[in-house]
Amino acid sequence: MTMKLNIAAPVGALAALALAGCAANTPGQQAATGSGVMASATTPATERACFRVSGIRGQKIVDRSTVLFRTSVGPQDVFRMDMRNACLSTVSSDPLVLIPSGGSDIVCNRMDLDVKVASPIGATPCLINEVRKLTVAEVAALPNDQRP
Repeated sequence: MTMKLNIAAPVGALAALALAGCAANTPGQQAATGSGVMASATTPATERACFRVSGIRGQKIVDRSTVLFRTSVGPQDVFRMDMRNACLSTVSSDPLVLIPSGGSDIVCNRMDLDVKVASPIGATPCLINEVRKLTVAEVAALPNDQRP
């Protein structure tokens, strides 16, 4: 006797519950600001800060594993993205390709964005290790040649 299990229904139900939990918006979660930078309503911006890919105003590749993004009109909103692999090109003719994931251009952590370096021979994927907003003191301490 052959027995067939139908696991599609339970898996589909679990996926729907997971998506519903992600979509729920409770007080204290991310709130948008006019500058395109997102910060939690209950925690300081340095603990949990987000930005919109569409709000990027400048970038600076510091080394093969670090890039800085300026995300508003003012120079104080700078985010640092550290890569797990030394994938970044220091050649300015090889642009970064930023692909938001999840249907939104809001980046709060490493899972919200795919980064690739485009070149004439193809795109090299980068594995993001960490995304964080620099403090005002960290931005002030940046050398002029590292400012985005």
